[in-house]
Amino acid sequence: MRNPSSPFEEALWAAFEAGATALCLSLLKDADLALPISVAAFEGTEPVAWPTARDGDRTWMLAYTSVEAMVAASATFTEHHRVVSMLELAAGWPDSRWGLAVNPGLPVSFLLESGTVARLAVPTLVQDLALAPRSGVPVMQKLLRPSDIHDLLSGGEPRVSGYCHHALDVSHIATPAVLAEALGQPDLVTPEGALNLLRWRPVGLDLYRTPYGGVDEERRDAVAGWVVEEPPFVGLGLVPNPDQVIREYKVYGVGLTHGAEIWELKHDGIERRRAVYHGDLRRWFLVGRRA
Repeated sequence: MRNPSSPFEEALWAAFEAGATALCLSLLKDADLALPISVAAFEGTEPVAWPTARDGDRTWMLAYTSVEAMVAASATFTEHHRVVSMLELAAGWPDSRWGLAVNPGLPVSFLLESGTVARLAVPTLVQDLALAPRSGVPVMQKLLRPSDIHDLLSGGEPRVSGYCHHALDVSHIATPAVLAEALGQPDLVTPEGALNLLRWRPVGLDLYRTPYGGVDEERRDAVAGWVVEEPPFVGLGLVPNPDQVIREYKVYGVGLTHGAEIWELKHDGIERRRAVYHGDLRRWFLVGRRA
């Protein structure tokens, strides 16, 4: 491949030649990458598999900055491919011990550890706000059990622990069963087919930690993470669902802010607000049904 095939590749090649590693990573962060697939997978006669190569004891996933780059890198590759963003890569990442090889075999190429992939795809909340200050503080959301609601309403100053997610990432999901499945919590759907949701705007964004890690210490260390969880935990900052790109965060006893709300998402997709928290009075106000 003698020449870049797009303005993106032109910028990437120039940054690479200038030794501007940070700029290269910034460009790759928002790029769509081509992953080769077999003819059989393209024709639908076999499942699509992650393209990988071994280098000693390491496994590397193969990705390319364009179809032209992919074909130029190997005579065995056809033009059959799928296009995947860095975020989609992180959501479906098979093993945190693997790395990502971008454009292997070409002059402009990169070897990225899984921890780098995770941090490019899923920055922390603090980094998100620094990159896009006009977007404002995001809304957090957490699924609730009936017992959680009781604890929030009767337990004094309300605090939250465990996993929560970025509400914007699930705003397109309108039914309880689909939302619970997307978040890997189908058991939280009530017998009436509803879901109870807690929503709030956080303060102290550094308390909302992106859960980089793995299912054991080896995989945690491979992603340069801090948390170990039971499977199906992925550890690259997203809920354990390869078909979704939903950012999640882990918190320990963070206080809820003024205006926090408890909602019920009913089986028919209609939402009903059930309670609002008043931070100055430190109490919840129940919201009645309209006549």
